[in-house]
Amino acid sequence: MEAPLQRGFIRYQLPVILWALLIFVSSSIPGTKFPSVPLFGADKIVHIGFYFVFCFLAHRAATHQQRFPLLVRYSYAFSVLCTLAYGALDEFHQYFVPSRSSDVLDVMADVTGAVVYVGVMKLWLRFRMNAKNGAGQKS
Repeated sequence: MEAPLQRGFIRYQLPVILWALLIFVSSSIPGTKFPSVPLFGADKIVHIGFYFVFCFLAHRAATHQQRFPLLVRYSYAFSVLCTLAYGALDEFHQYFVPSRSSDVLDVMADVTGAVVYVGVMKLWLRFRMNAKNGAGQKS
């Protein structure tokens, strides 16, 4: 039988590690192996999407651990900072990949994905709170 800590790690921490690995592997592919997309900004949209998911998974991992209570309390800030740090490290890594380049604008797109995630979550939580409070009121 699996210990509860192992189940928690597999369910909450492992997904962010695997997503980071997916980002690392895909950014290790030489630039010549990617198809050319004629849409302006397509690269930035991909960054925003990948790092939106990364931030979601980092936030989920932070809120579902019990060892560090401050991570739970500051889980949004932590997840955005993790996204920034991993995005910057990934751009540094790409500097050494053939036909790839490092770009500060890519890191900005990564952080944009994180900020969009936090904004969506805050709006969703506000909507849920309003719906819950409004459900008990009669007109």
